[in-house]
Amino acid sequence: MKHEKGFSQYLKIEKGRSDKTIAAYLGDISRFRIHLDENPEEGLVLGWEDVQTKHIRAYLSELDASPAYFRRVHSSLKVWFDYLHSVAEVVPSNPTLTISKPKKAQHHPKVLSVLEVRKLIESAVEESRQSERLRNWTLIAFLVNTGLRVSELCDLNDSSVKYRDGLPHSVTVIGKGNKERTVVLSDNAQTSLHQWLRYRKQLLADLPPGSDRDAIWIIPAGPRLGKRLSPAAVRKLLKRFGNFANIQKTVHPHKLRHTFATEAVRGGAKLHALRDALGHARLDTMGIYLHADETELEAVAAVLPDVLGNSKKKKLSEELPDEKLLSGI
Repeated sequence: MKHEKGFSQYLKIEKGRSDKTIAAYLGDISRFRIHLDENPEEGLVLGWEDVQTKHIRAYLSELDASPAYFRRVHSSLKVWFDYLHSVAEVVPSNPTLTISKPKKAQHHPKVLSVLEVRKLIESAVEESRQSERLRNWTLIAFLVNTGLRVSELCDLNDSSVKYRDGLPHSVTVIGKGNKERTVVLSDNAQTSLHQWLRYRKQLLADLPPGSDRDAIWIIPAGPRLGKRLSPAAVRKLLKRFGNFANIQKTVHPHKLRHTFATEAVRGGAKLHALRDALGHARLDTMGIYLHADETELEAVAAVLPDVLGNSKKKKLSEELPDEKLLSGI
């Protein structure tokens, strides 16, 4: 596909997109290109410069896809035609600009309770091989106490950790869009990382050549001793320990991230600080963590003023204030 190489470099260098995101964009654009080739207009295959808004609308209407996928394809085509118009200068305008995409539904993410987190950590202690036990439980405790993305966790190096008074105090993370942020560690995150680093220091002396000596989270035994732990391996571990703990939810890294954010909000964390800790670009994405449990909802009800003049001991069956009074409230 012409312009593909330049577009990939544009996304990586100018936009800071990850390889995974770039591959997704290219896949969406390639499928749209196939659609154009298979649906010529008046016997002629449309070039990129010939594509109009109506052609994109027709393609999107044929997708029969979920709103999330529709938004993804819309974004891919928007960025593609932006590049063709502004950078490659091969199209006169961006035909996607007048097409609105469906709003993203706001849903409250499913999280683990504190008890379930403890059961998960206990499962890692009880069900791990001895050589991996310390790494496994400290990794889970660290992940749920920092809210890092699994890729950010696995990418941590020695140089990522900043110390204060001899203990890990914060980690520097490279997140989405190649953006750097600092995550200050809670007491639990500090304790778990400190314990693992002490043991890892002993491991480093015996690592074979070719080991990932800078990586924080490594494989402590077996044929891949010293290699950096991969996101896929972390997902596998969490699913396994979640099953052992009999947690009636699928346990995965992002669920621990949601759990961290939800508990932080319940504990009184400011939304702008939480946004920065999580590496979100916008404050409005924090709204999904603003859900209350029943106790909190009851507390809201309890603080409302008694506009009817009833005492707490009065029953609902008792006479209410005069209707004329109520009509004036």
